Amino acid sequence: MIKLIATDLDNTLLDKSGQIPESTAALLRQAAQKGVLTAVATGRCYPSAKGAAAVIGAQTPIICYNGSLIKRGDTGEVLAQTYVTPEQIRAVSAFCHQNDLYLQLYDYDDVILCEQDCEGLRVDPDLAVVGFREIGDYRVHPDLHPTPKMLIVEQAEKVSARLKELEAVFPDLAFCQSQPWLIEVMPKTAGKGLAVAKLAEIFGVKQEEVMTLGDNTNDLPMIRWAGLGVAVGNAVEALKAEADYICTAERSLGVEEALKKFIL
Repeated sequence: MIKLIATDLDNTLLDKSGQIPESTAALLRQAAQKGVLTAVATGRCYPSAKGAAAVIGAQTPIICYNGSLIKRGDTGEVLAQTYVTPEQIRAVSAFCHQNDLYLQLYDYDDVILCEQDCEGLRVDPDLAVVGFREIGDYRVHPDLHPTPKMLIVEQAEKVSARLKELEAVFPDLAFCQSQPWLIEVMPKTAGKGLAVAKLAEIFGVKQEEVMTLGDNTNDLPMIRWAGLGVAVGNAVEALKAEADYICTAERSLGVEEALKKFIL
C-alpha cells in the first residue's frame, strides 16, 4: 500500500500552462483522506515550490533545489539541508567563464544571484516568484555564501556532452538535467532520491510504500529508490527505461492516471 507520494513539478504535476489542474489536486486530496501523504520534489526554490504545494494542501512537505533543502509545508521547518561551498562555486564559475556559460546561484533568502542581468537569467521559472541580485564576478567576490544549488544554461544539443564533462572535472559535485537547456549542480549529499528517503524516514514510511513521479533525469534517483517509480507519458527515454510504470497520459493527466491505478 502506498503511503507517500513524491512528485516532480515542472512537466509532471504541472500542466503545460504551469498550473496544477483542479482535477489533479482533487485526486491528491482524496489520497490524503485515505492517509496518503503527498510531497513535491522539485529543482525549484522554496518560495516557488511552496505556491504549488499549497494547492495540494498545507501538510505537503517540500523537497526543493533537487533535494538540497527539505521543509515542512505547514510550518516551514527545515528537515534537512546541504550546500555547495564557496570554493566549489568559484571552481565551477571559472569553468563557466572559460566555456562562456551562464551560471546562477541562490542566496539564503532564496533570491537568485547572478553576476549580471542577462538572457540566461530569464530561463529560470523561479524568476516569476522571487527576485534576483547582481553580485559581480563569483571568482573574486569577497563574501560568497554557500548555495543550495547552481544552475548552468547550455544549448540543448550540447547538454548531454557537457554533463559528462562536468562530472569528470568536478567529481565532488552532483549534476543533472531538469530542462533540455538546464544543468543543475548540487552537493554530492543532495538529490531527490536521498531526499525522498529522508522524508520517508521522518514520516515512518517504508521504501516499498513510496510512489514517485517524474519526467526528467533529475528525477532518476527518486524513481530508482521508490518502491514504485512512475514516469509520466512525456518523460525522457532515460527515465522511462528505469520506471516501474509508464503513464499513457502526459504531465498532470499522467499523475491522475497513476493515482487512479495505484491508490484510489
